[in-house]
Amino acid sequence: MKFLVTVMEFRIALARPRLLALNVMVPVVLVLAISLGGAPEFHAAAVYTVLFTIFGTFGSAIPLVRDAEAGLFGRIIRAGVPPSHFFIERAVGGSAIDALQLLPALTIATLGSISLNGWIRAVLVLWSSIWIANLLGNLVAAAARSLAETALFSAVTTLFLLHLSGVFRTPLPQSSWAVIEAFSPFRALHETLLTGPDGTSTEFPLGLVVWVLILPVVTVLLARSVTRSLQLASDG
Repeated sequence: MKFLVTVMEFRIALARPRLLALNVMVPVVLVLAISLGGAPEFHAAAVYTVLFTIFGTFGSAIPLVRDAEAGLFGRIIRAGVPPSHFFIERAVGGSAIDALQLLPALTIATLGSISLNGWIRAVLVLWSSIWIANLLGNLVAAAARSLAETALFSAVTTLFLLHLSGVFRTPLPQSSWAVIEAFSPFRALHETLLTGPDGTSTEFPLGLVVWVLILPVVTVLLARSVTRSLQLASDG
């Protein structure tokens, strides 16, 4: 059966209606509090970007480590699912679920500030960013040996990439940091959340596209190593 792991991710999400509701409502409440609190646009966009990306990374890495510790991951691999297929399909399902769960929060965050075309672009950028975050979660999980380590590594990795993406600072034009920012994964999401009332952006999201295309290749190449690491963690 094709996309077995993706279907499994959707079924697991739908089988937990309380968790599904919390995953929708918590981001909505946080975004509402910030938007109604009159936070400056730059600060609000930074918080939204952190919230959305960490949501994806944590939501990918922590369940994967938990499933490995419970033996579910090992049973799926021993059942004949290739590791590369597992991680890619899992990211496909996870990113789709996360994007749908974050859609109400994104709508509130951009309400009244962008056009319909801008909102559609924002949805695509969010989905792409969550895709990257889910793939990063797979790799982060391989380095962790417990759920606590997974949470720590997920936070550090995501915040570091957010810093490189210019979320917490504005680099000088033509500087080396500006070049690094252009190729960083979450710059497009941050810039989208900073978009003005016209809701358009003429700048091509180069960093986002590079990471969207390259990270799946890296995941496939490292799939067996990640699998061995997760199995060692579960045995330990």
